[in-house]
Order: sequence, then structure tokens, then C-alpha cells
Amino acid sequence: VLANATVLNLLSVSAMRNQSVEKFAAVATLYNLTTEPGAVVPLTNTKNVVATLVHVAHNQETESDIRLMACDALATLGLWLQTLAGAGSVPEEVQQVPLPSYVSAGWKRWD
Repeated sequence: VLANATVLNLLSVSAMRNQSVEKFAAVATLYNLTTEPGAVVPLTNTKNVVATLVHVAHNQETESDIRLMACDALATLGLWLQTLAGAGSVPEEVQQVPLPSYVSAGWKRWD
């Protein structure tokens, strides 16, 4: 119920405000939602949620405990995405390599 676009947008806006208590509550709620596997898609699809977490995590003016929660939320999202990617199947025509492959796609690959 909480992981819908309207609520996530409101949490993102609150996390960007300068009011410490509101920012703490918003980031804590986002962090809590990242621990739920079913919330991964809404969290990553809702505009500005990931960008907000990155901004809060790297903003030197944000309190350290809030920055830590933002970092943990990003790390948790990353782990869920890695788990989902690792469980996927690779089409037969694609060479199978362990994820992540660490292979660069190349500069200007569409030229």
C-alpha cells in the first residue's frame, strides 16, 4: 500500500526538505520500504526516488544518521536488483557470463 507512486513522490519531496525531523522520517520510511522485495519495482520506477536517496546520501549538509540510512537504502535496493538480475535467464544467442560481467559496452556504441 505504501509503495505506490503518490506516496513515494511525497516521501521524496519530504526527504529533500531542510526540516530534520521530516527528512529523517521520509528517509527512514524509504529505507524500510527497500527491505520489502515487492517494493523494488515501484521504488525504482517512481520518478526521483533513487535520485533523492543519492542526493541525501552525498549531501554534506545532511545529518550523518540520515545519510547512513540513505546509503543503506541504496545498498539494499542494489542487492535486490542484483538478486533479480542473477535469477534471470540469458537468451541462447547471448554468451553467458557471470553477473556482473564488468565488460564495457564501448564508447559511442551506436555510431
